[in-house]
This record gives sequence, C-alpha cells and structure tokens, in this order.
Amino acid sequence: MMTTDRDRWNAKFLAGEAQSTEPDPLFVEVCASLTPGRALDLAGGAGRHALWLARHGWDAVLSDVSDEGLAIATRRAADADVTLGIRRESAGETLAWAAQDHPLDLIVVFWCLLREQFTALPGALRPGGMLVYKTYNSEHVRYTEGHSLSTALDPGELAIAFPALKTTLYRECEGVAELVARAE
Repeated sequence: MMTTDRDRWNAKFLAGEAQSTEPDPLFVEVCASLTPGRALDLAGGAGRHALWLARHGWDAVLSDVSDEGLAIATRRAADADVTLGIRRESAGETLAWAAQDHPLDLIVVFWCLLREQFTALPGALRPGGMLVYKTYNSEHVRYTEGHSLSTALDPGELAIAFPALKTTLYRECEGVAELVARAE
C-alpha cells in the first residue's frame, strides 16, 4: 500500500509532531512590520504562521494536505477567536486558486520543499507582494543522518529559484536557506 503525503502528515500530527505554536524567527523578523493584507501560509500544517497573521489583522488562508494539521489549526483559531481561511488541498491547487482570482500580498512557506511549485509561486502574488521561504538544503545535518535528499534543496538553489521576484534577503547557513523576495 502506498502512503500519500496526506497519510504521512496525518500520522505525524496524530503522533504529536509538527505542532509548534511559536512563529519562526525569520517570519517574525519580516512580517512584524508589514501592513496587513491577504496572506497565505502554504503547506502550513497546524497553522502557527497563519494564526499569527490572523491575530495581527491579516486576511489569512492556511493551505495544507493534512486533515489532522488543519483540524488543529481550526481549533486553535477558534480558541484565539480569529478567522482563518482553510484549504485542504495540494500546494499546486492552492496556487492555481490564488493566481486565478485571489492574488496575495504575502505567501509564507516554511520547512517544506515545493520545488515543483517554484514557477507558480510568483504568479500568486500581487505586485509588491512578498514571498518568505525557509527550508533545508542537503548540507543540513538531518541529511547526513539518513533523511531522504528528495526533501532538500541543493546549496544555493533557493537563491536562484524565483527570477521573476526581487530578492530582498537571502541567507544560507548550516543547511538552512532563507529567502525574502518581492513581486515587482
């Protein structure tokens, strides 16, 4: 029997993994000073970034394939008395939706390699919209310990992944790549 991404992530959430409520430091560094608008937490799991955005006045949408992750996010949103748009679908489906009629001011992607969506991400942003992306590259210690390289960027790959966007911040250190870029 083949395990799908949905099954794999549902199992992780049921096991108590990937449930942090604290936003990533890069996320806070970049987003704290932005004017609220329409935002997407893509492949956002339990919604820690979408919830932060909603609490700070953003019209936030959380997209993920995991029923369990989205259920956690929905409970957390109710507890925080904030509204989240929820999309249980693939990243490609969400980006097609956004590009069609729902352009975004902000897209955040953390700890998920969506290489097959690199060309679609810029098209989901409004002019001036921002992409914040952070994930592992193959130099991270987790890949020397046996994780599949299929979930890792090549060193330097994120720096050149979005030629249609203007990079405003790029850092790569100890196997982690961080990018902030704007649509022009």
